Amino acid sequence: MSSNPPWDAIGRDAVATLSRYVQFDTTNPPGNEMAAAAWLADQLRARGITDDVVVHETAPGRGLVVARIPGSEPLKPLLLNHHIDVVAAEAAAWTYPPFSGAIVDGFVWGRGTLDTKNLGIMFLLALESLIKSGARFRRPVVWLAVPDEETGGKHGMRWLVEQRPAELDPEWVWDEGGGGFKDMFGPGLFFGLTVAEKQIQHLKLIASGKPGHASMPHQDNANVTLLKALHRVLSPPRPLRVSQITSTMFRAIAPTQKFPASALLARLDRPWALRLAASRLAADPSLNAMLRDTVSLTVLRSGYKVNVIPERAEAEIDCRLLPDTKADEFHIWLRERLADERIQVEVMESSPPSGIAPLHGPFVDAVQAGIRRHYPGAVDFRMLVPGGTDGRYWRQRGYPAYGFAPVVMERADLGRVHGIDERISGEDLLTGIKVVRDIIETLCVM
Repeated sequence: MSSNPPWDAIGRDAVATLSRYVQFDTTNPPGNEMAAAAWLADQLRARGITDDVVVHETAPGRGLVVARIPGSEPLKPLLLNHHIDVVAAEAAAWTYPPFSGAIVDGFVWGRGTLDTKNLGIMFLLALESLIKSGARFRRPVVWLAVPDEETGGKHGMRWLVEQRPAELDPEWVWDEGGGGFKDMFGPGLFFGLTVAEKQIQHLKLIASGKPGHASMPHQDNANVTLLKALHRVLSPPRPLRVSQITSTMFRAIAPTQKFPASALLARLDRPWALRLAASRLAADPSLNAMLRDTVSLTVLRSGYKVNVIPERAEAEIDCRLLPDTKADEFHIWLRERLADERIQVEVMESSPPSGIAPLHGPFVDAVQAGIRRHYPGAVDFRMLVPGGTDGRYWRQRGYPAYGFAPVVMERADLGRVHGIDERISGEDLLTGIKVVRDIIETLCVM
């Protein structure tokens, strides 16, 4: 097999291909991923990656791609997954239109360039480069592109694992989450491999009260009832807790820090160390989210006229629970904090604990080797991702599902994910392809 692919040409191809992919507006809702799914299927065939490509229409206009590369040995496949859909983008706030796929200043700009159309292109071109280099696969590979991840996966991964689990039966699942972080945990470069994620509890709080004329205030105003209850729920927050995953992560980070932070992080699983470090950890939004159950107020809905006291007020809260939190206990805590029978709690969406992928093993070893080769000196660790991914559907069924996107992000870049001016550099895209190729080669190629 050739060990010297034409990387300059692959880099140009990657930029152009991601740019085209971004131009499919797959904002979810409604998604409308079918056109992009058909294009991806054509790419797989035209590039000579595989002709074993199936596009499922999981709901009207929702396309899901399953592509298979056979292996010569009776081994379970490596499953490579990314999602086609993206969150909404307000075009007026962007430097370049979010679905233009603009290529400017060495970057591809647009919604999905970090979440997660970039990962799909990395998988695609890494496989193509291996095949063109003469690779012979001993382990099968399944390449997936799914819809509907951004609204829970009902028409995407959840549909797939419920409808066709036996057809896939993977050895490992490689999905989004984790990746490279520059100068975020201290000076230097860090790579996190996601092995678990938080439970989702999307809840609606509905307060009822007595309607009336706003000129005559009274004590049964639904708005006031809801606001007081929300204050009790949001302050103070749930306590900080350290799990095996986060303890392992902080021990890996500790040697890069100055004293006394180095000593505290190495012992964060001890109550005294957590107490001493608590204020600094809680001040960082990402670390805070890894260490406690969180409640975010995201939607308020009430009223219809300035001079009318409404009879109903609603709030939606996004609650993310640590893997070992019992959902029943959390709901009891929430009801105690609300402390008002005039408020009902409606569950909009919930997920069971995601499970934890093995912290060691062949997949972890392959990722670590890829990082060491292309990012010498980087620190790597296993991590808990605060958000939700499609990987949870596999971990809940006992499969080892990992999250890893070989893209280096600085703190400002994290704000671009689901934010304004999402972009990826051509250099990062190409290095990501090289890392992905190495990992696939280690796990699947003879």
